[in-house]
Amino acid sequence: MVRALGDAPVYGVIEVDTPEDRLPVDLTWRYREGAPAASSATLVAAVRDLDLPDEPGTAYVAGEARTVQAVRDVLVRERAWGRRSVLTKPFWTPGKQGME
Repeated sequence: MVRALGDAPVYGVIEVDTPEDRLPVDLTWRYREGAPAASSATLVAAVRDLDLPDEPGTAYVAGEARTVQAVRDVLVRERAWGRRSVLTKPFWTPGKQGME
């Protein structure tokens, strides 16, 4: 997805379990180190700390449902991004399958 944007500026955070799980993408990385991915406070804090431009663009937020909602709340309520500027895709949540 990042490559498809070409030269457009991209800001983002990707959370994985360990550094060995990284992909070759130049974004901010956070590591859970065995902590659960559901309701990730680490990822939410990293998004809160991103140095974003004054004018919001479009945010794509994908992952565990509760974490996706928390990141969306940071962008909309704390960063004053328009709700339509934050596109979400909750892929999973504990105990449920097939959220598409």
